[in-house]
Amino acid sequence: MGATLTKRFDTGQFDGRYPYVRVGHGPETLLVIPGIGDAMFDGAYGRTDAVTTAATFRRFLADYTVYLVSRPRGLKDRQSIGAMARDYERVLADHVGAASVLGLSMGGLIGQELARERPDLIDRLVLGVSGCRLAESGRPLVRELHRLALEGEWTEIRARLYEAMFTGAWRRAVPLLSRTVGRVHPPNPADPRDVPISFEAVRDYDGTDRLADLESRTLVIGGTDDPFFPEGILRETYEGLPDGQLAMFSGARHGAFLERKAGFDDWVERFLRGEAATRVRQ
Repeated sequence: MGATLTKRFDTGQFDGRYPYVRVGHGPETLLVIPGIGDAMFDGAYGRTDAVTTAATFRRFLADYTVYLVSRPRGLKDRQSIGAMARDYERVLADHVGAASVLGLSMGGLIGQELARERPDLIDRLVLGVSGCRLAESGRPLVRELHRLALEGEWTEIRARLYEAMFTGAWRRAVPLLSRTVGRVHPPNPADPRDVPISFEAVRDYDGTDRLADLESRTLVIGGTDDPFFPEGILRETYEGLPDGQLAMFSGARHGAFLERKAGFDDWVERFLRGEAATRVRQ
C-alpha cells in the first residue's frame, strides 16, 4: 500500500483475529460493529472494502476516525452476544481506545452489552436498526434463516435478508438480482458454522431488563416496519434507557440505514455532536 493510500485508510487484523478497516483521520473515534452479514464474510478486508467503507461513512470522516471491526472467524467458543461483546472490549482497550459506537442490527445487541460492561470505553452509543430484543413477529424469519444457514444456502440467506431490508421496487429487484446475477459472487463465509451461531445469538438475546444499566447516552434509530426490530421494540428500548433518544422512519424496514441514508446519517451525526433531540418520526 502506497504512502498516500495509507493516509486515507488502513486494513488488517487486530491481534491476528479481528479484521478491520480504518478510514478517516478525525480527532474523535467511531467504532462500527456490523450486523449478521459479518458472519458470511471471508475474513479479509481489501482496498475495495476500504473505499466502500469510506464512501458509506463519508459524513463522519471530518470529525471521526472510523473503525469497522469484524468479529473473529470461528465463533464456536463465543456463541453469546455477551461473549462477542468481550471481543470488542479487547479491541477498544488494546487498540482503538475509548470511542462512540455505532452498532447495526446484531451489532447493536453487542453494543448494548459492551456499553453495559465497559461504560468507561464508550462515549455515545447508537443502536441502528436494533433494539433490546428480537420482536416475536421476527422469530419465524430468523428460524428460517437459521435452517438455511445449517444447509449452507448463503445466496438464499442474502436474498431473504434483502427482502427484510428494502421497500417498494427495491424489495423486489434486489433479492431477484441476488438470486440470479448474485450467484456468480455468492457469500463466502470463512467459517460456515459462524452463520447459524450468529442467528442463534440474536434469537436468544434479551437485554430488556438491563436497559437501565446503560450509562452511555444512547440513540435508538430504525424503521417502523422493520421485521426484526419494529416500532414497538424501538419504543420499548428507548423507554427503558436512562438517557436515550429515539428516531424512527415511517414505513422503513431493516435497511433504513441504506434506504433513508441521508436522514439516518443526519440523525446519527447530530446525536454524536451532542445536539438534543426528542422522539422523532420521519
